[in-house]
Amino acid sequence: MKKILLLLFIAAIVAVGIAFYLWNKPHRTADDEKPFATVTASQLFTEFSTDEAASWAKYKDKVIQISGEVETISTDASGNSQVVMKTDTDMSTVSVTLMAGAQAPQQAAGTMIEVKGICNGFLNDIFGEVQLNQGVVVNQNK
Repeated sequence: MKKILLLLFIAAIVAVGIAFYLWNKPHRTADDEKPFATVTASQLFTEFSTDEAASWAKYKDKVIQISGEVETISTDASGNSQVVMKTDTDMSTVSVTLMAGAQAPQQAAGTMIEVKGICNGFLNDIFGEVQLNQGVVVNQNK
């Protein structure tokens, strides 16, 4: 009986240790990774709108570096910044949510910017939007 209780106690300690490690594990960001691909916002959107399944298989959870024209840059109440880039298709965009704590770039609409982020989705609604997260600004052309 004592051996069973001792084994259960050790198992509980190991489980708590693993849970603590996973809870405090740093989040993956695009900052410290080399991009899988470098494309323009228009090229990326065209790939997704042409063949969503193939594009999703190609880019899912991969770091992509994107260049394009700024449509908007915003910061929400939580301090998370988002860069929205125009594409060649009207009302369709590529949206990059910057990693936590990253300061929003001071770009005006219509200027060029390069960002990289982890591809995490495509909203195929009326207009369409490719979404990336954990992004960083690579280059700001003024």
